[in-house]
Amino acid sequence: MSFQTVPAGQGLKWLTDAVNLILKNPAPFALMGVVVAVAGMVPILGFFALLILTPALYGGIIYAAREQESGGNADFKHLFQAFNEPGKLPKMLMLCLPGVAALIILGILAVIMLGGALLGAGISGASSNNAVIGAGMGVGLLFFGIIALAIALFTYALTFFATPRVMLDNIDPIPAMQESLKACLANIGAILVYFGILLLVGIVVSVVIGFISTIIAQLVLSIALIPVVSVAMYRAWREVFRHGITQEIPPVDVPPSTPPAPPPSFEA
Repeated sequence: MSFQTVPAGQGLKWLTDAVNLILKNPAPFALMGVVVAVAGMVPILGFFALLILTPALYGGIIYAAREQESGGNADFKHLFQAFNEPGKLPKMLMLCLPGVAALIILGILAVIMLGGALLGAGISGASSNNAVIGAGMGVGLLFFGIIALAIALFTYALTFFATPRVMLDNIDPIPAMQESLKACLANIGAILVYFGILLLVGIVVSVVIGFISTIIAQLVLSIALIPVVSVAMYRAWREVFRHGITQEIPPVDVPPSTPPAPPPSFEA
């Protein structure tokens, strides 16, 4: 299926549309966010479980968004929709592969870059002061942060449109990820606006609530953003892939019909 390019400002509209859709029936979306957020806070096990199950759970929230927008009602049970549809769960779980690969790559880079910076700073520290050690670590952290951000964006682009495509269009995950990357590159402006707003909101909320408790800040942020991010993916998919948008069909010129010829008359 072909996709279209949208203006950069649509990245903000995806988020505002998501918030408006959630507010029409906030209770089930909030409960979905609570379950996913709390599960993710379980030490070690929760992190790795969500790393694998996140596409399936996000797909469930996306399914709930479509139900809500199509005139039905979102329900908490929709969170596990991918688990209930035959053959859907394996496809959704394959979408976790970019995240797993990114985590492995970042782990290797952390050992190489930060470990190398620490070793180099330690060696030079034998003949210099602590400022040199700190500068070496700072440069290593800066480069690692830039690379980590680039990998995160690339990973997100692979799954951004693929999650609703596999969940709602039931296409295979590998072609879906390839198509998602192409669609994100074609709409890089909207994607960067969307990602930048999410990052800014996350920082602001974390700083404000973080004065009370870091754990509470993380929990509140996750509960709020998980449904919004999922529904925004649904809205982006609908717009970029033209789902549910009726195209005006030009009228067809029909030649006027010729009146039938009168029957022949017979004179006596």
